Amino acid sequence: MNHNDDSVIRDELTKASEDIVFILGSLANRRRLLLLATALERPQTFKELQSVTGLGKTALAHHLGILVKSGLLKHTERGHYEASSDGSQFLRALTKTYARSRKRRELEAERRADYIQKAHTKEKEGEMKEIEVRIVKLEPMRVASAQVVSTTPEHDAWEKMRSWAEPKGLLEDSKKHPVFGFNNPNPSPNQKEYGYEFWIRVAPDAEPEGDIRIKEFEGGLYAVTTCKLKEELESEFFQKEGYLESWKKLLDWVKSSKYKLGKRQCLEKAHDPNASEEELVLDLYCSVET
Repeated sequence: MNHNDDSVIRDELTKASEDIVFILGSLANRRRLLLLATALERPQTFKELQSVTGLGKTALAHHLGILVKSGLLKHTERGHYEASSDGSQFLRALTKTYARSRKRRELEAERRADYIQKAHTKEKEGEMKEIEVRIVKLEPMRVASAQVVSTTPEHDAWEKMRSWAEPKGLLEDSKKHPVFGFNNPNPSPNQKEYGYEFWIRVAPDAEPEGDIRIKEFEGGLYAVTTCKLKEELESEFFQKEGYLESWKKLLDWVKSSKYKLGKRQCLEKAHDPNASEEELVLDLYCSVET
């Protein structure tokens, strides 16, 4: 977007500021946002919307009136309410913008940081379901490293890695350039800040650049299991115990197997590092020895 485009946007917003503020204000309420989203799926009766929101008749009529006046909602002659074309486009644009926003990435990073911290600082007993574990040998490789210590180190370290790797095309092929992560340093009780480090495999001739360091990973033997982050966070185990179940299960599996715990760094590998929390699939790598 160039300067002329910015000027056009400024002028348009200035001329229509009152109307735009009213439209935005009509959605600056959780119940009205829910009402419009519900009416986006299909036309809804007053009674159906009352059931969805739990609002009384007077309150619901008030909220519906605001949405209709804003032009985002239509009240049809059949007594139904449905999102207008403007309302549909507005919600889709809003959802798309938020999905790509830094705010959402920060919130997701905070949740991931929370469960990782609990997973490394708590030891709980509980009944565990069987898991599928495979033994994988990681070959030696040269990696670029981005490490941050903060209250949200996963997010911060990934932003550092992404801003370096993306322009180089390294995130376009996850098989050729796999991404691994791990705590560094580990969380400690009553300490909000801890560290997280990301690695991405690079060419043998890669060199350090700015905050990005280059390391040689010696490879080794790992016990690996796969988990879906969303399922883990919504599980009864997580709700009760407060930490990721799959790390506990993997460690228990190793302890009961013919292998013993190795001394190399345990790793986490996202199938798609850019995926949202709802879609994130993780491979957990526990170092083992024979």
